[in-house]
Amino acid sequence: MRLPGLFNKLSIRAQMTLGTAGLVVFLVAGATLSAAWLGRDKASQLVSTQLAEQSAVMADRLDRDMAVRYHEIGTLADLQPLRNVWQDNPNALRGVLERLQDSYPDYAWIGFVKLDGTVVAATKGMLEGLSVAQRPWFAGARDKPFVGDVHEALLLAKLLGPRADNEPFRFVDVAYPVRDADGTMIGVIGAHLSWDWASEVRQSVLPSDGRFATADISILDMNGRVLLGKHVNAVMLSPEQLAAMRTRSSGSGLAYGDNPAHWLTGYAVSKGYRDYPGLGWIVVAQLPIAMAHEPIRDLVGSILLVGAVLGIIGVLIAFWLSGRLAGPIQSITQEADRIGREAGVNTLPRVGGALEVVQLSRALRSLLRRVGMAEQRLEVATRDAESHAAETRELSQDIERLRRLSETDPLTGLLNRRAFLSTAERQVTYVRRYSRNLAIVVADIDHFKLVNDTHGHAAGDAVIREVANRLQAAARETDLVARFGGEEFVVLLMESDVTAAASYAERARIMIQGSPIKIDNSQTVSVTISLGCTILAVDDRDIQDAIDRADGALYGAKAAGRNRVRVSLSVVPSAAAAG
Repeated sequence: MRLPGLFNKLSIRAQMTLGTAGLVVFLVAGATLSAAWLGRDKASQLVSTQLAEQSAVMADRLDRDMAVRYHEIGTLADLQPLRNVWQDNPNALRGVLERLQDSYPDYAWIGFVKLDGTVVAATKGMLEGLSVAQRPWFAGARDKPFVGDVHEALLLAKLLGPRADNEPFRFVDVAYPVRDADGTMIGVIGAHLSWDWASEVRQSVLPSDGRFATADISILDMNGRVLLGKHVNAVMLSPEQLAAMRTRSSGSGLAYGDNPAHWLTGYAVSKGYRDYPGLGWIVVAQLPIAMAHEPIRDLVGSILLVGAVLGIIGVLIAFWLSGRLAGPIQSITQEADRIGREAGVNTLPRVGGALEVVQLSRALRSLLRRVGMAEQRLEVATRDAESHAAETRELSQDIERLRRLSETDPLTGLLNRRAFLSTAERQVTYVRRYSRNLAIVVADIDHFKLVNDTHGHAAGDAVIREVANRLQAAARETDLVARFGGEEFVVLLMESDVTAAASYAERARIMIQGSPIKIDNSQTVSVTISLGCTILAVDDRDIQDAIDRADGALYGAKAAGRNRVRVSLSVVPSAAAAG
């Protein structure tokens, strides 16, 4: 059963309740889906912006801390009180360097190196007397202040001992040229800043609670190599991404790391701080999309909960309102049913309720009063009608008999010429309006005069009746068969082209030729017919034009020896036939 039909069988109360419930479900679902779709998009944008800001904060912290270390080493290189101890008093110089290391323990090593690359003094005496001439920081600082990117320890690794996490030591190098009072370069002071310092900065930037507690921050060098984070030393950025970052120093939507589609990403590129040139570090902050969308899931759940509560309230209100409406209507229905079942009851009690229900009650009471008056008049009219019923029935029967006589050939029971032409003209109008096919077949009994002269007119009538029966038997229910007079018949074939008309004519001819016709209990006579066929043409004025053309084909069949079918297509067929 279709849903509308089933719904219509429910009461008004049930329909209003179900309709309200359906509306609530639709609205809640729509609001939920809209909130989820819009919220996810807005949340992704907001979180990506926050991640970019977080990356920028850490990049700034790294630059500022490096700038402090950069200035500390530069200040140490320029201290006038040390100019007399750089080369002459290694012990005093070592003490100064160790005090600086104590003030900032992230200095893993600080040392002064002569121009030949020999370490003169260093914290804890490490590398003293050894040559560092091949170290990039020493070579770079011979011309100007030098800052080197993160690298693993080589000479210091054995001296510092193993780390607790068994990871290699990694440092950032800061070095300055040292000059005497005359401005002559006498050596280089260099410092190895432990890269653990960056991990501490990272931990201070990452939130310890909330959804951002699951965020991850990585530091990459200017070539995209990971310095801190997952996949250390792996190159995680393509040249295209690095080129885009050079034009835009911060942003979001970076495809980075494992399964980038599962993460929201923000990044920032360090730019240095004041006279500290910076190393072009790239800070990338990430947060799982699932965590970013967690508030949206909570919001969707809240919407569903509120929607469910409001839906229940709405259904209850709809149930109450529908009861106020359906109750009076149900009372009216019961009273109307009682009036229909009990004789003599034609008064409807007044019903209260909504304005429309009161108006309906008044209208029905007024209608019942009019019905009562009509019943009285009907009783009078019925008595008068009954007196004329017999006369009316007899008159109708006479009219029907006259109509049949006026339209039917009395000998064969077929349509006569007048009835056939009237019906055929209506069919012509139909086929021309809807571009359909229509064919005409004219038939004539061969040598019929000889039958009359030889066997008498009664035999001739028997032949005409049997030929009519066989023509009718060969036709379809939708075809019209008529006797036009004497031994001539006309057949109208609906939805038929020339081929179908010729097929019908040949079938009828064989049926008549194949079996002799009984003219009395002891005699039979064999007859044949000739037939002419055509179809309705575009330039036919009416059905008579087609009949005349088929009649011409009939005469052609007669002239060709009778007992045959001829087709006439001497004019352009109608649009339906042509199609």
